[in-house]
Amino acid sequence: MKEGLIFANARAKAKEGTLLSRDRLQRMTEAKTVESAVRILLEANYAGGMIPEEGDFYSLLTEEEKIVTAFVRETVPEGAGFECFFLRNDYHNIKVLVKAKYAKLTDLDDLILPDGNFPFAELKERYESGKLDFSPFVSDAIATIEKAFETNVGGPRLIDTELDKALYRDIFSRLEKGADRYVKEYFTAFVDTTNVASFVRSTRVGAGFAFFKEGFLEGGEISLKDFEECGTDAKRAASMLSGTKVKDYFEKIDEQDLASFETAQDNYLLKIFSINKTDMFSVAPILGYYLAKLNEIKIIRVVMVCIKNAVPAEETRKRLRELYA
Repeated sequence: MKEGLIFANARAKAKEGTLLSRDRLQRMTEAKTVESAVRILLEANYAGGMIPEEGDFYSLLTEEEKIVTAFVRETVPEGAGFECFFLRNDYHNIKVLVKAKYAKLTDLDDLILPDGNFPFAELKERYESGKLDFSPFVSDAIATIEKAFETNVGGPRLIDTELDKALYRDIFSRLEKGADRYVKEYFTAFVDTTNVASFVRSTRVGAGFAFFKEGFLEGGEISLKDFEECGTDAKRAASMLSGTKVKDYFEKIDEQDLASFETAQDNYLLKIFSINKTDMFSVAPILGYYLAKLNEIKIIRVVMVCIKNAVPAEETRKRLRELYA
């Protein structure tokens, strides 16, 4: 395991030099057209030199994500817990299938994410034939969703919350079997920051604690009871979180608009690995590279959409996440 990790980390460290530089990002934000920004990516051999159709940056970013995912699958030793990251795409694609069923959608191409641990075609076949025994967490969530729709209380939010809860139950059941400590730290922090953001959202819109409770994710260090004792009081929440690892995250998002929460979360999580990327006896270097690449793809997508919609460069920069450093 250790020899495999050192080799995987060495390969990841070598690839860090291909990550988007601040200079390239600056040039992209100042580009006048999508085509000009795409050319900057092609200079960096983005998506392995793939030449997209004019104006089609989505396929370029999708291909780059496939490349980095394939690299990680090939490189990371078994037992590190990396399959948990790919589970998120599986569960997203299952959500698409469930929503397609109840909304009677047929064209799903623009909704699905790249394959996770299962090819989308296999997930689709399993779902449509009721063969969900590959995961008890998925089976239980689907049963709850189907019962809700049968009694006319189902809806898109129920699908999201039930499958999100199932996803993190699935993830933490796998992490209990032994995984790298940084993988555990990442998902614990992800759940805590997600719950904190959800609490702030619920408080701001006056949705009440019951609404927050419906979407609460298990597995973090901050319990539902901790939040319940705060009620809807932001000051009590600040006091409760003051002794936790996410104190700074809460303070940051408590001052921001709702649209900024995801960016703040990505920055917070990426920092876990940027400060530990020299630990060659853990998955921190390769996990840091993988998350940095996904973060980079999100940055580029934001830049491209802003260019396409003629958003001023200064406004675009306000929407950007931090780079891996």
